[in-house]
Amino acid sequence: MVDNIVPLIILAIYLIFVVAVGVYARMRSKKSTSKDYLTGSGDVNVWVNGFAIFAAFATGGTMLGNIGLSYAGGWGYITAYNGGVALGYLITTFFLAKTLRNMNVATVPEFIRKRFNNKTLNVIVPLILIGTLVAYLVAQMKVGGMLGEQLFGFSYEWSVIGVGVVYIFYTFYGGMRAVTLTDFVQGLLMISVVVICGGFALGANSGAANLYDLATTLRPQWEGTESFPLASYIGAFVIWATVNAVLPHTVMRIFAAKNERQGRASLAIGLGLYVVTAVVTTVFIVAAVVILEGGEDLAAPDTTFLIFLAKQTPAWVAGLAYAGIFAAVMSSVSAMLLALGGAFAYDLVAELKPNMNDKTKRRLTSWSVLGFGVLTLVLSLNPPELLTLLYSAAVGLLASGLFFPTLLGVWWKRMNNVGALSGVIVGSISYLVLLWGTAMPALSQVTVSLPLSLVACIVGSLVTKPPRPEQLSRITIAHEREFIEADETDEAQSLTAEIHNK
Repeated sequence: MVDNIVPLIILAIYLIFVVAVGVYARMRSKKSTSKDYLTGSGDVNVWVNGFAIFAAFATGGTMLGNIGLSYAGGWGYITAYNGGVALGYLITTFFLAKTLRNMNVATVPEFIRKRFNNKTLNVIVPLILIGTLVAYLVAQMKVGGMLGEQLFGFSYEWSVIGVGVVYIFYTFYGGMRAVTLTDFVQGLLMISVVVICGGFALGANSGAANLYDLATTLRPQWEGTESFPLASYIGAFVIWATVNAVLPHTVMRIFAAKNERQGRASLAIGLGLYVVTAVVTTVFIVAAVVILEGGEDLAAPDTTFLIFLAKQTPAWVAGLAYAGIFAAVMSSVSAMLLALGGAFAYDLVAELKPNMNDKTKRRLTSWSVLGFGVLTLVLSLNPPELLTLLYSAAVGLLASGLFFPTLLGVWWKRMNNVGALSGVIVGSISYLVLLWGTAMPALSQVTVSLPLSLVACIVGSLVTKPPRPEQLSRITIAHEREFIEADETDEAQSLTAEIHNK
C-alpha cells in the first residue's frame, strides 16, 4: 500500500483534465452530425490517432489482467495472446484498413449494411456487438473498482461508480472527439508508466537476463505451458488474430483518420506501443513480482501489478502508475461505450426506423451512450475473477460471427448477402453452443466456430446468385479511392433504376 497523498493528487488532476476535455469537445462539435459524433469528423492526426488506438486497446486487462494471468498461468499463454494481437494488427493494417476507411462509414455494422444490405443481417450484427461489448466493458470496470480499493480503501462498489461517472460523462458529452483527445493523453501516460516501471524492475534485479533467470528459478512453472491445454493457447492466438478486424473501438479509429494512409500509419504506431507494453508488463514486471514473492502463488493474481508498485517503486511512481491504470480503464471503456451507443442507435434503431432524421439519430446515439454506461456500471458490481479470460471469451463470439463476413466482403466479389448472413449465423451459434454446451478448453471454441463460419460464407455465396454490379459499386470504388457523396448519389440512382425496371 503506498502513501495515498501523491496518487490522489495525480489522479485528481487527471480526472479534472478528462472532464474538461469532454466539455471542450462538446463546444467544438455542437452542430455535429451523428457520424461526426462517432468519428470525430474524420480528421484526427496520425500520431494522436496512433496513441489513441494504443490506449483504447491496451485495456485495464492489459495493465492488470494480463499481468495477473502471466503470473498465475505462465507467460506462454500471454505470448500466444499477444502474438495474436500483433498478427491481428497486421491483418487490419494491410488487408482491411484502406478499404474500410475508403468506404466512408462510421461503424462496422454500417460497413456490413453498405456492402450487403440485408435486413436480417443489419439487425443481427449490432446485437452481436452489443452483447460482446457489454461483457468486455464489465471486465474493464472491475479494474477501476479494484484500484479504488487498493488506493483509497473505498468499497469496490463505490470505486466502480466513481470511475463510471467520469468516463460516462465525457464520452456522452463529447463523443469521439472527446474520446480521442483523452485517449491520446492517456496513451502518453500509459507508455510512460510502462517504461518507468520496466526500468525499476530491471534496475532492481541487475538487468533482463538476471531478472528472468532468478524468476524462473523461484517459479519454474512460470515459463512452462502446462497451465492450460494446448487448444487454449491456439484459441487465444486465433481469437486476437481475427477480432482486431471487427473490434469496434479499434476499427472506428480507422474511420476517424484523415485518410486511409494515415489510418494504416496510426495502426502501426498503436501496434509498436502495444508490443513494448506487452513485453515489459507480462515479462519484466511479472518476473520482478515472482522474486518479491519468492515464487509463491498469489491469492488474487489480478493484483500482481499493484504488489509491484507497493514494494518496488517510490510513491511518485506508484501515483503515476495508478493514474496510468485508471487511464487504461477509461480509454478502453470510453471507446467501447461509444461503439455500444453507435451499434444501438446508429445501426440497430436506424435500421428499424430508416426515416429517422440525423438530428434525432445524433441525440439517440448520445443518450444510448449514457444508458449503456449505466447498465454496464450496474453489471460490473459482481464480475468474474480473471479479467483476460472474460473479455477474450466475449470477443471470441465477435470474431466467430464477423471476421470472415467482413474479410470476404472486402476481398471476394462473389460474396453475397446470403453468404454473409450464413457466416454470421453459423459462426455465432456454433461458438455459443460450444461455449455453453461442451467441455472444450477455455477459448478453444473459436478454432471450430471460425472455420464453420468460413465454410458457411463460401457455400452460402456459391449456391445463390452473385451480387449485381450496382451492389458492388461502393466496395469497388473503395479499393481505389474514398467513396464520396457524388458516388452515393450515383449509387442511389442505379438502385432506383433497377427497382423501376423490375
